[in-house]
Amino acid sequence: MKKVNHLLILIFSSIIACSGAKENVAPNEPTDVAVQESQDENQNVQVAGLWGKIDDSIVEETFQQHFNAFLECYQYEALDVLEEIEGELSVYLIVGPDGGVTDEIYFEDGTLGSEATQSCVISKIKRIRFQEPIGGNNARVRYSFPFEEPYGHPAPIDWSEDEQFLKTIEEHQEEIDACLGGGTGVKFVIYVGRGGRVEAAGGTSESQAGYEAGRCIAQAAKSWKFKNPGKRRPAKATIYF
Repeated sequence: MKKVNHLLILIFSSIIACSGAKENVAPNEPTDVAVQESQDENQNVQVAGLWGKIDDSIVEETFQQHFNAFLECYQYEALDVLEEIEGELSVYLIVGPDGGVTDEIYFEDGTLGSEATQSCVISKIKRIRFQEPIGGNNARVRYSFPFEEPYGHPAPIDWSEDEQFLKTIEEHQEEIDACLGGGTGVKFVIYVGRGGRVEAAGGTSESQAGYEAGRCIAQAAKSWKFKNPGKRRPAKATIYF
């Protein structure tokens, strides 16, 4: 088992968004009781409509505490499969009022192309307990980091515009469409190794549904066969569905 002796650089970015509350229109000549009820109702709407906030420094510190867990995902699910796998990942997640990660979590962008690694990282993130959001219920968090292979291999051959590769992709359009379910917006990265075998693949999207579609395509791609890129290095391609 190879050991990773290269530290990954984690870049954290927490983006918190707030939405305005609806205002209630008071009736003409309201009584004191009516005014109080209207104010109470308005306050409740404001609280329910606000997004909470977790300070950027707290988000960064929290993720750094779990650095080794993410590194293990990259080592065992990516590098042990193909040493040339590398790229960035950007995750979007919502933290609940208790600091726990909700079910809304997915990679909205990335160039890694390893569904196994992505699933592993998400499973680790789901176990994290964040600081309880301040000023509201849930908090939106975006977090980006690169996974850089430590062995210094030449970059894979870029097949993103290779005609024969794209023709093979078209032959599997029916499977792809079934995964998409009429949707779009999936960025798909795939690695092809010796013998034209798919070594790894993974998708990202700006929506939960799109991300799940990318996972479906990555699963289907395991059985696809492409032309042989040769013995020296694998091929890597980025496709948009």
